[in-house]
Amino acid sequence: MQNRKNLRHISGILLMTIFVLINTLKAYGNPVTGIIDGADDKNVRGWAFNSSEPESTLPVRVIITNQTSGQVTAELETTASKHREDLAAQGSGTGNYGFEVNVPWDTYENGTYLIEAYASGQKLSGTKVYGVGTAVPAVNLRSIGTFKTTAYCPCRQCSGKWGGRTSTGTIAAANHTISVDPRVIPYGSKLMIGGVIYTAEDCGGGVKGRHIDIFFNTHGETRFYGTISMEVFLVQ
Repeated sequence: MQNRKNLRHISGILLMTIFVLINTLKAYGNPVTGIIDGADDKNVRGWAFNSSEPESTLPVRVIITNQTSGQVTAELETTASKHREDLAAQGSGTGNYGFEVNVPWDTYENGTYLIEAYASGQKLSGTKVYGVGTAVPAVNLRSIGTFKTTAYCPCRQCSGKWGGRTSTGTIAAANHTISVDPRVIPYGSKLMIGGVIYTAEDCGGGVKGRHIDIFFNTHGETRFYGTISMEVFLVQ
């Protein structure tokens, strides 16, 4: 009899623990999702949705950063309340989850700008880069995480007998060539690092795993660069 009472007591504790854990996960789980799915010479567009409160309207902040200076150029506020037929057709609640903000690109300095958006503090996917006064169009970016980045040049100390030649047969160029571990990043991949779009076209004996070596023209530049942990974006 006593054993049965003990079993019931233990079962009650386990059930209560499971109940608390479930509710804790719900409380800390993030139901907000969304994407920037358009950026042109007039505006930035996208959608944001809270699956736990489908009737709610989310505040959205669009942040535009100058990739040359690293300075935030604008923080634009709006709400995700615009009706989107494509979302409604997918059965996503009311479909009133779109947002659109006007961007006065003609008042911006020439250069490339990183476009990011946040809804209720949650970063939305679809980060983009837009070029002002350049040939750079809006491109889709997907973060692949933080990598260790170093630098190399065509000198014998950095590249040995290879000089400026890469393992894929091209001639390395500054602001273009990076050395990667091809098991992690395939050759030919376009990656944005620190606002510059590079091409993975080289490898090195010391470049393993989540490590990227960036090509520079001179050894002095490589020494100045050192080792930096950087968020890396795949250009899609």
